[in-house]
Amino acid sequence: MASILPALVLRQKRIVKLLEKAGAFSKETAKGLDEIGLLNPNTFSGLTKKLVKYNVISATEDGKYYLNKN
Repeated sequence: MASILPALVLRQKRIVKLLEKAGAFSKETAKGLDEIGLLNPNTFSGLTKKLVKYNVISATEDGKYYLNKN
């Protein structure tokens, strides 16, 4: 279990980094997880939901995501 938690944190950081690299900073520039090169984007959907819950990223109605940079 101890080795799983760091892997999950790394996965969350990767999602954020890939969205940043893709320039996904608004609804207009939002990207799908597959568009940013995330392998198996549905495998860790709970991580994506957690990032949305904590207002790190936002989701669009069509299933794309963008960073909340304030």
